[in-house]
Amino acid sequence: MAGLLTLDDFSPAVGDGFRLPVEGDPVELELVEARSLGDRPLGDRLPFALLFRGPGEPALEQATYRLVHDRLGELEIFIVPVAATADGRDYEAIFT
Repeated sequence: MAGLLTLDDFSPAVGDGFRLPVEGDPVELELVEARSLGDRPLGDRLPFALLFRGPGEPALEQATYRLVHDRLGELEIFIVPVAATADGRDYEAIFT
């Protein structure tokens, strides 16, 4: 997807899967939340955060990953692990 991504691009994708191609089977991350981080632009867009949930294993390191979504296409997103729960592992991406 070309251009600057915004919260409006991701909001309709809450509940969708994002595939992370890796050796062996791809890892599936579900977008569980897309939220605003305020109403003041920090550059060319309003800041927002995405929360993804993945399986317990493999545990992903803080890094930029290529995520593939059916509608949004291939995206390079920097994600940070934020929690390990009974449901898997949560990762956050912040856009400013």
